[in-house]
Amino acid sequence: MTEMLRSLILLCVLFTIHKSFAGPLRNQYSLYPELGAVKRFREYIRIDTSQEENIKHAVDFWIRQANELGYPYAVYAPAGKPIFVITVEGSDPSLPSIMLNSHMDVVKADESEWTYPPFAAHMDSNGDIYGRGTQDTKDVGIQYIEAIRRLKKHNITLARTLHVTLMPDEETGGKNGMKAFVKTKAFQSLNVGFALDEGLSSRDDSLFATYVDRRPWQMEFTLYGEGGHGLAMPDESAMEKAHRFINAVMAYRETQKQIMKTKNSTDYFGYNSVNINMLEGGLAVNIIPSKLKMAIDLRLSPDANVDEIQSLVESWMQEAGNNTEISYIRQEKQSEATAVDDSNPYWVTLKSTLNNMGIKITPVVCPATSDVLVLRNLGIPALGFTTKSNTIARLHAKDEYQNVETFMKGIDVYTEIIKNIGNLQSDDP
Repeated sequence: MTEMLRSLILLCVLFTIHKSFAGPLRNQYSLYPELGAVKRFREYIRIDTSQEENIKHAVDFWIRQANELGYPYAVYAPAGKPIFVITVEGSDPSLPSIMLNSHMDVVKADESEWTYPPFAAHMDSNGDIYGRGTQDTKDVGIQYIEAIRRLKKHNITLARTLHVTLMPDEETGGKNGMKAFVKTKAFQSLNVGFALDEGLSSRDDSLFATYVDRRPWQMEFTLYGEGGHGLAMPDESAMEKAHRFINAVMAYRETQKQIMKTKNSTDYFGYNSVNINMLEGGLAVNIIPSKLKMAIDLRLSPDANVDEIQSLVESWMQEAGNNTEISYIRQEKQSEATAVDDSNPYWVTLKSTLNNMGIKITPVVCPATSDVLVLRNLGIPALGFTTKSNTIARLHAKDEYQNVETFMKGIDVYTEIIKNIGNLQSDDP
Protein backbone atom coordinates (compact mmCIF):
# COMPACT_ATOMS: atom_id res chain seq x y z
CA MET A 1 0.00 0.00 0.00
CA THR A 2 1.46 3.33 -1.04
CA GLU A 3 1.88 6.27 1.33
CA MET A 4 -0.66 8.33 -0.64
CA LEU A 5 -3.27 5.57 -0.40
CA ARG A 6 -2.72 5.25 3.36
CA SER A 7 -3.25 9.04 3.71
CA LEU A 8 -6.51 8.93 1.74
CA ILE A 9 -7.85 6.07 3.87
CA LEU A 10 -6.91 7.94 7.06
CA LEU A 11 -8.70 11.11 5.83
CA CYS A 12 -11.84 9.12 5.05
CA VAL A 13 -11.80 7.52 8.51
CA LEU A 14 -11.29 10.88 10.23
CA PHE A 15 -14.10 12.48 8.18
CA THR A 16 -16.47 9.61 9.09
CA ILE A 17 -15.62 9.96 12.80
CA HIS A 18 -16.11 13.76 12.61
CA LYS A 19 -19.54 13.38 11.00
CA SER A 20 -20.63 10.91 13.65
CA PHE A 21 -19.85 13.39 16.42
CA ALA A 22 -20.70 16.66 14.68
CA GLY A 23 -24.02 15.52 13.30
CA PRO A 24 -25.49 16.89 10.06
CA LEU A 25 -23.88 19.98 8.52
CA ARG A 26 -25.77 23.23 9.25
CA ASN A 27 -26.09 26.12 6.86
CA GLN A 28 -25.11 29.69 7.75
CA TYR A 29 -28.64 30.60 8.87
CA SER A 30 -29.36 27.58 11.06
CA LEU A 31 -28.52 29.27 14.38
CA TYR A 32 -30.58 32.43 13.81
CA PRO A 33 -33.95 30.94 14.87
CA GLU A 34 -32.47 30.36 18.33
CA LEU A 35 -31.78 34.09 18.87
CA GLY A 36 -34.21 35.91 21.13
CA ALA A 37 -34.67 38.82 18.73
CA VAL A 38 -35.56 36.47 15.86
CA LYS A 39 -37.93 34.46 18.07
CA ARG A 40 -39.74 37.65 19.09
CA PHE A 41 -39.90 38.90 15.50
CA ARG A 42 -41.43 35.64 14.27
CA GLU A 43 -43.86 35.49 17.18
CA TYR A 44 -45.05 39.00 16.35
CA ILE A 45 -45.50 38.09 12.66
CA ARG A 46 -47.64 35.10 13.65
CA ILE A 47 -50.25 37.41 15.22
CA ASP A 48 -52.69 37.98 12.36
CA THR A 49 -53.33 41.69 12.86
CA SER A 50 -54.99 41.98 9.47
CA GLN A 51 -57.99 41.03 11.60
CA GLU A 52 -59.00 43.96 13.81
CA GLU A 53 -59.98 41.69 16.69
CA ASN A 54 -56.40 40.43 16.93
CA ILE A 55 -54.87 43.82 17.71
CA LYS A 56 -55.49 43.03 21.39
CA HIS A 57 -53.17 40.03 21.07
CA ALA A 58 -50.46 42.30 19.68
CA VAL A 59 -50.97 44.59 22.67
CA ASP A 60 -50.54 41.58 24.97
CA PHE A 61 -47.30 40.80 23.16
CA TRP A 62 -46.01 44.32 23.80
CA ILE A 63 -47.06 44.24 27.43
CA ARG A 64 -44.82 41.20 27.86
CA GLN A 65 -41.90 43.03 26.24
CA ALA A 66 -42.31 45.99 28.57
CA ASN A 67 -42.60 43.76 31.63
CA GLU A 68 -39.53 41.74 30.68
CA LEU A 69 -37.48 44.91 30.39
CA GLY A 70 -39.02 46.55 33.43
CA TYR A 71 -40.16 49.70 31.64
CA PRO A 72 -43.48 51.44 32.32
CA TYR A 73 -46.16 51.29 29.66
CA ALA A 74 -49.62 52.63 29.00
CA VAL A 75 -52.52 51.64 26.77
CA TYR A 76 -54.71 54.43 25.42
CA ALA A 77 -57.89 54.18 23.36
CA PRO A 78 -59.07 57.72 22.55
CA ALA A 79 -61.17 56.45 19.62
CA GLY A 80 -61.81 52.85 20.68
CA LYS A 81 -58.69 51.14 19.32
CA PRO A 82 -55.69 50.46 21.59
CA ILE A 83 -52.51 52.53 21.31
CA PHE A 84 -49.53 51.11 23.18
CA VAL A 85 -46.69 53.24 24.60
CA ILE A 86 -43.50 52.03 26.33
CA THR A 87 -41.46 54.76 28.02
CA VAL A 88 -37.72 54.68 28.69
CA GLU A 89 -36.96 57.71 30.82
CA GLY A 90 -33.82 59.67 30.04
CA SER A 91 -31.44 61.33 32.44
CA ASP A 92 -32.82 64.75 31.49
CA PRO A 93 -36.59 64.45 31.02
CA SER A 94 -36.82 68.21 30.41
CA LEU A 95 -35.37 67.66 26.94
CA PRO A 96 -37.91 66.96 24.15
CA SER A 97 -38.42 63.21 23.83
CA ILE A 98 -37.83 60.84 20.92
CA MET A 99 -40.86 58.99 19.53
CA LEU A 100 -40.14 55.62 17.93
CA ASN A 101 -43.34 54.84 16.07
CA SER A 102 -44.62 51.84 14.13
CA HIS A 103 -47.97 50.16 13.62
CA MET A 104 -49.36 46.84 14.76
CA ASP A 105 -51.92 46.39 11.98
CA VAL A 106 -51.11 44.84 8.61
CA VAL A 107 -53.02 44.52 5.36
CA LYS A 108 -54.87 41.35 4.42
CA ALA A 109 -53.13 38.53 2.56
CA ASP A 110 -54.54 36.03 0.08
CA GLU A 111 -52.92 32.81 1.31
CA SER A 112 -53.47 31.08 -2.04
CA GLU A 113 -50.96 33.45 -3.66
CA TRP A 114 -48.19 32.91 -1.10
CA THR A 115 -45.39 30.34 -1.23
CA TYR A 116 -45.69 29.92 2.56
CA PRO A 117 -48.65 30.80 4.83
CA PRO A 118 -48.56 34.58 5.40
CA PHE A 119 -48.79 34.33 9.19
CA ALA A 120 -46.47 31.35 9.72
CA ALA A 121 -43.21 33.38 9.77
CA HIS A 122 -41.54 30.57 7.81
CA MET A 123 -37.77 30.92 7.36
CA ASP A 124 -36.30 29.21 4.30
CA SER A 125 -32.78 27.90 3.70
CA ASN A 126 -31.70 31.32 2.40
CA GLY A 127 -32.54 32.94 5.72
CA ASP A 128 -35.60 34.75 4.33
CA ILE A 129 -38.46 35.05 6.82
CA TYR A 130 -41.81 35.18 5.01
CA GLY A 131 -44.88 36.79 6.51
CA ARG A 132 -47.28 39.69 6.33
CA GLY A 133 -45.66 42.53 8.24
CA THR A 134 -42.04 41.45 7.78
CA GLN A 135 -41.53 44.66 5.78
CA ASP A 136 -44.59 46.70 6.75
CA THR A 137 -43.68 47.18 9.54
CA LYS A 138 -43.52 44.73 12.39
CA ASP A 139 -39.77 44.50 11.84
CA VAL A 140 -39.35 48.15 12.81
CA GLY A 141 -41.18 47.76 16.12
CA ILE A 142 -39.08 44.74 17.08
CA GLN A 143 -35.85 46.44 16.02
CA TYR A 144 -36.68 49.44 18.23
CA ILE A 145 -37.21 47.29 21.30
CA GLU A 146 -34.21 45.08 20.60
CA ALA A 147 -31.98 48.15 20.28
CA ILE A 148 -33.32 49.37 23.63
CA ARG A 149 -32.72 45.92 25.10
CA ARG A 150 -29.05 46.17 24.04
CA LEU A 151 -28.65 49.65 25.52
CA LYS A 152 -30.12 48.43 28.79
CA LYS A 153 -27.85 45.38 28.81
CA HIS A 154 -24.81 47.65 28.52
CA ASN A 155 -26.14 50.08 31.16
CA ILE A 156 -26.35 52.95 28.67
CA THR A 157 -28.69 55.73 29.80
CA LEU A 158 -29.71 58.36 27.28
CA ALA A 159 -30.25 62.02 28.00
CA ARG A 160 -33.64 62.09 26.26
CA THR A 161 -36.67 60.02 27.10
CA LEU A 162 -37.74 57.45 24.50
CA HIS A 163 -41.36 56.56 23.75
CA VAL A 164 -41.93 53.43 21.69
CA THR A 165 -45.44 53.88 20.26
CA LEU A 166 -47.50 51.19 18.53
CA MET A 167 -50.50 52.31 16.47
CA PRO A 168 -53.55 50.15 15.66
CA ASP A 169 -54.80 51.39 12.27
CA GLU A 170 -52.13 53.01 10.12
CA GLU A 171 -53.18 50.88 7.16
CA THR A 172 -56.69 52.32 7.22
CA GLY A 173 -55.71 55.97 7.70
CA GLY A 174 -54.97 56.33 11.41
CA LYS A 175 -58.36 57.82 12.26
CA ASN A 176 -58.67 55.81 15.49
CA GLY A 177 -54.94 55.75 16.13
CA MET A 178 -52.45 58.55 15.52
CA LYS A 179 -55.04 61.14 14.45
CA ALA A 180 -57.02 60.64 17.65
CA PHE A 181 -53.96 60.25 19.88
CA VAL A 182 -52.32 63.59 19.00
CA LYS A 183 -55.43 65.40 20.26
CA THR A 184 -55.08 63.97 23.78
CA LYS A 185 -53.35 65.30 26.88
CA ALA A 186 -51.55 61.94 27.08
CA PHE A 187 -49.80 62.69 23.80
CA GLN A 188 -48.99 66.25 24.83
CA SER A 189 -47.40 64.92 28.01
CA LEU A 190 -44.94 62.88 25.91
CA ASN A 191 -43.23 66.16 24.91
CA VAL A 192 -42.17 64.75 21.52
CA GLY A 193 -39.34 66.63 19.84
CA PHE A 194 -38.60 64.20 17.03
CA ALA A 195 -40.07 60.99 15.61
CA LEU A 196 -38.90 58.04 13.58
CA ASP A 197 -41.34 55.80 11.70
CA GLU A 198 -41.42 53.31 8.84
CA GLY A 199 -39.45 53.94 5.67
CA LEU A 200 -38.55 52.41 2.31
CA SER A 201 -36.48 49.34 1.49
CA SER A 202 -33.42 49.57 -0.77
CA ARG A 203 -32.17 47.24 -3.51
CA ASP A 204 -28.52 47.92 -2.62
CA ASP A 205 -26.39 48.75 0.44
CA SER A 206 -27.67 52.33 0.76
CA LEU A 207 -30.71 53.45 2.77
CA PHE A 208 -33.45 56.06 2.41
CA ALA A 209 -35.06 58.60 4.71
CA THR A 210 -38.50 59.95 3.81
CA TYR A 211 -39.03 63.58 4.82
CA VAL A 212 -42.49 64.24 3.36
CA ASP A 213 -45.43 61.98 2.46
CA ARG A 214 -47.67 62.05 -0.54
CA ARG A 215 -51.26 62.99 0.25
CA PRO A 216 -53.79 60.19 -0.23
CA TRP A 217 -57.19 60.92 -1.71
CA GLN A 218 -59.12 57.67 -1.49
CA MET A 219 -62.56 58.08 -3.03
CA GLU A 220 -65.64 56.00 -3.71
CA PHE A 221 -67.76 57.01 -6.70
CA THR A 222 -71.32 55.86 -7.27
CA LEU A 223 -72.69 56.01 -10.81
CA TYR A 224 -76.42 55.66 -11.55
CA GLY A 225 -78.09 54.71 -14.82
CA GLU A 226 -81.06 53.09 -16.48
CA GLY A 227 -81.45 49.46 -15.40
CA GLY A 228 -83.68 46.68 -16.66
CA HIS A 229 -83.74 43.36 -18.46
CA GLY A 230 -80.47 42.07 -19.86
CA LEU A 231 -81.91 42.01 -23.40
CA ALA A 232 -82.36 45.81 -23.50
CA MET A 233 -79.81 48.43 -24.55
CA PRO A 234 -80.86 51.66 -22.79
CA ASP A 235 -79.07 54.95 -23.25
CA GLU A 236 -77.01 56.24 -20.31
CA SER A 237 -76.77 52.96 -18.48
CA ALA A 238 -74.59 52.92 -15.40
CA MET A 239 -72.00 50.92 -17.35
CA GLU A 240 -71.89 53.45 -20.18
CA LYS A 241 -71.26 56.17 -17.63
CA ALA A 242 -68.62 54.00 -15.96
CA HIS A 243 -66.95 53.52 -19.34
CA ARG A 244 -66.61 57.28 -19.86
CA PHE A 245 -65.52 57.75 -16.27
CA ILE A 246 -62.85 55.06 -16.46
CA ASN A 247 -61.56 56.43 -19.76
CA ALA A 248 -61.14 59.89 -18.20
CA VAL A 249 -59.32 58.51 -15.16
CA MET A 250 -57.06 56.27 -17.22
CA ALA A 251 -56.22 59.09 -19.64
CA TYR A 252 -55.01 61.17 -16.72
CA ARG A 253 -53.16 58.16 -15.33
CA GLU A 254 -51.30 57.80 -18.61
CA THR A 255 -50.09 61.43 -18.47
CA GLN A 256 -48.71 60.77 -14.98
CA LYS A 257 -47.04 57.53 -16.11
CA GLN A 258 -45.23 59.41 -18.87
CA ILE A 259 -43.89 61.90 -16.31
CA MET A 260 -42.91 59.03 -14.01
CA LYS A 261 -40.86 57.44 -16.79
CA THR A 262 -38.67 60.54 -16.95
CA LYS A 263 -37.75 60.13 -13.25
CA ASN A 264 -35.34 57.81 -11.54
CA SER A 265 -36.86 55.00 -9.49
CA THR A 266 -36.63 56.90 -6.18
CA ASP A 267 -37.94 60.28 -7.36
CA TYR A 268 -41.61 60.53 -6.40
CA PHE A 269 -41.82 64.30 -6.89
CA GLY A 270 -43.70 66.00 -9.72
CA TYR A 271 -46.38 63.47 -10.59
CA ASN A 272 -49.44 61.88 -8.99
CA SER A 273 -50.29 58.20 -8.91
CA VAL A 274 -53.85 57.02 -9.49
CA ASN A 275 -55.41 53.56 -9.59
CA ILE A 276 -58.94 52.19 -9.78
CA ASN A 277 -58.73 49.47 -7.16
CA MET A 278 -62.30 48.29 -6.57
CA LEU A 279 -65.38 47.79 -8.76
CA GLU A 280 -68.76 46.74 -7.47
CA GLY A 281 -72.17 46.34 -9.05
CA GLY A 282 -74.76 44.13 -10.63
CA LEU A 283 -77.35 41.68 -9.33
CA ALA A 284 -77.41 38.95 -11.98
CA VAL A 285 -76.12 38.24 -15.46
CA ASN A 286 -79.52 39.03 -17.03
CA ILE A 287 -80.13 42.30 -15.13
CA ILE A 288 -78.70 45.63 -16.26
CA PRO A 289 -77.37 47.29 -13.09
CA SER A 290 -78.81 50.67 -12.17
CA LYS A 291 -75.87 51.46 -9.89
CA LEU A 292 -72.10 50.85 -10.00
CA LYS A 293 -69.43 51.73 -7.46
CA MET A 294 -65.71 52.12 -7.88
CA ALA A 295 -62.94 53.09 -5.48
CA ILE A 296 -59.94 55.14 -6.56
CA ASP A 297 -56.64 55.67 -4.76
CA LEU A 298 -55.02 58.96 -5.79
CA ARG A 299 -51.67 60.00 -4.25
CA LEU A 300 -50.72 63.66 -4.56
CA SER A 301 -47.13 64.76 -5.12
CA PRO A 302 -45.86 67.36 -2.61
CA ASP A 303 -46.08 70.05 -5.32
CA ALA A 304 -49.64 69.19 -6.42
CA ASN A 305 -52.18 71.99 -6.03
CA VAL A 306 -55.23 70.88 -4.02
CA ASP A 307 -57.67 73.13 -5.91
CA GLU A 308 -56.45 71.81 -9.25
CA ILE A 309 -56.82 68.21 -8.10
CA GLN A 310 -60.32 68.93 -6.82
CA SER A 311 -61.23 70.34 -10.24
CA LEU A 312 -59.76 67.26 -11.89
CA VAL A 313 -61.89 64.92 -9.78
CA GLU A 314 -64.99 66.97 -10.57
CA SER A 315 -64.20 66.75 -14.30
CA TRP A 316 -64.21 62.95 -14.04
CA MET A 317 -67.65 63.10 -12.46
CA GLN A 318 -68.91 65.45 -15.18
CA GLU A 319 -67.64 63.03 -17.80
CA ALA A 320 -69.74 60.29 -16.24
CA GLY A 321 -72.86 62.42 -16.20
CA ASN A 322 -75.57 63.57 -13.83
CA ASN A 323 -76.19 62.04 -10.42
CA THR A 324 -72.65 60.74 -9.98
CA GLU A 325 -71.82 60.80 -6.26
CA ILE A 326 -68.53 60.87 -4.40
CA SER A 327 -67.58 60.03 -0.83
CA TYR A 328 -64.08 60.45 0.56
CA ILE A 329 -62.64 57.50 2.41
CA ARG A 330 -59.56 59.63 3.07
CA GLN A 331 -58.61 63.07 1.85
CA GLU A 332 -55.36 64.58 3.13
CA LYS A 333 -54.90 68.12 1.90
CA GLN A 334 -51.80 68.96 3.94
CA SER A 335 -48.43 67.21 4.20
CA GLU A 336 -45.64 69.26 5.73
CA ALA A 337 -41.98 68.43 5.16
CA THR A 338 -39.17 67.88 7.66
CA ALA A 339 -35.92 69.67 6.86
CA VAL A 340 -33.11 67.41 5.64
CA ASP A 341 -30.23 69.87 5.85
CA ASP A 342 -27.90 71.35 8.45
CA SER A 343 -30.79 73.26 10.06
CA ASN A 344 -32.15 69.98 11.47
CA PRO A 345 -29.87 68.45 14.15
CA TYR A 346 -31.83 65.19 14.09
CA TRP A 347 -31.17 64.73 10.39
CA VAL A 348 -27.52 65.70 10.84
CA THR A 349 -27.16 63.12 13.64
CA LEU A 350 -28.93 60.37 11.68
CA LYS A 351 -26.84 61.01 8.58
CA SER A 352 -23.51 61.21 10.43
CA THR A 353 -24.28 58.05 12.43
CA LEU A 354 -24.94 56.08 9.28
CA ASN A 355 -22.01 57.55 7.38
CA ASN A 356 -19.72 56.57 10.26
CA MET A 357 -21.03 53.02 9.84
CA GLY A 358 -20.21 53.14 6.13
CA ILE A 359 -23.85 53.53 5.07
CA LYS A 360 -25.10 56.08 2.54
CA ILE A 361 -28.47 57.71 3.36
CA THR A 362 -30.58 59.56 0.76
CA PRO A 363 -33.62 61.76 1.57
CA VAL A 364 -36.64 61.03 -0.64
CA VAL A 365 -40.36 61.71 -0.89
CA CYS A 366 -42.45 58.90 0.54
CA PRO A 367 -44.57 57.53 -2.33
CA ALA A 368 -47.22 56.38 0.14
CA THR A 369 -48.40 57.76 3.48
CA SER A 370 -47.56 56.96 7.09
CA ASP A 371 -48.69 58.03 10.55
CA VAL A 372 -45.94 60.65 10.79
CA LEU A 373 -47.77 62.83 8.26
CA VAL A 374 -49.93 63.78 11.25
CA LEU A 375 -46.88 64.64 13.38
CA ARG A 376 -45.23 66.73 10.67
CA ASN A 377 -48.43 68.70 10.23
CA LEU A 378 -48.19 69.57 13.94
CA GLY A 379 -44.70 70.92 13.40
CA ILE A 380 -42.89 67.90 14.88
CA PRO A 381 -39.86 66.89 12.76
CA ALA A 382 -40.17 63.26 11.69
CA LEU A 383 -38.36 60.93 9.31
CA GLY A 384 -39.40 57.65 7.78
CA PHE A 385 -36.53 55.22 8.02
CA THR A 386 -35.89 51.51 7.80
CA THR A 387 -32.81 49.31 7.58
CA LYS A 388 -34.02 46.96 4.82
CA SER A 389 -31.05 47.15 2.45
CA ASN A 390 -30.64 44.69 -0.45
CA THR A 391 -34.34 43.90 -0.17
CA ILE A 392 -37.02 43.60 -2.85
CA ALA A 393 -39.96 45.75 -1.76
CA ARG A 394 -43.06 43.61 -1.26
CA LEU A 395 -45.22 45.89 0.87
CA HIS A 396 -48.87 44.83 0.45
CA ALA A 397 -47.73 42.15 -2.02
CA LYS A 398 -47.52 38.37 -1.90
CA ASP A 399 -44.46 36.68 -0.37
CA GLU A 400 -43.52 39.67 1.76
CA TYR A 401 -40.22 38.75 3.39
CA GLN A 402 -37.12 39.92 5.20
CA ASN A 403 -33.75 38.24 5.36
CA VAL A 404 -32.77 37.34 8.91
CA GLU A 405 -29.26 38.79 8.55
CA THR A 406 -30.70 42.05 7.25
CA PHE A 407 -33.07 42.12 10.22
CA MET A 408 -30.27 41.53 12.74
CA LYS A 409 -27.96 44.10 11.13
CA GLY A 410 -30.84 46.54 11.37
CA ILE A 411 -30.80 46.20 15.15
CA ASP A 412 -27.13 47.22 15.11
CA VAL A 413 -28.03 50.30 13.06
CA TYR A 414 -30.98 51.32 15.24
CA THR A 415 -28.88 50.88 18.39
CA GLU A 416 -26.38 53.47 17.18
CA ILE A 417 -29.04 55.86 15.86
CA ILE A 418 -31.12 55.75 19.03
CA LYS A 419 -28.04 56.19 21.21
CA ASN A 420 -26.82 59.24 19.28
CA ILE A 421 -30.17 60.94 18.76
CA GLY A 422 -31.16 60.17 22.35
CA ASN A 423 -28.06 62.02 23.57
CA LEU A 424 -28.62 65.18 21.53
CA GLN A 425 -28.40 68.04 24.01
CA SER A 426 -30.24 70.64 21.96
CA ASP A 427 -32.84 70.93 19.22
CA ASP A 428 -30.92 73.87 17.79
CA PRO A 429 -28.51 73.30 14.90
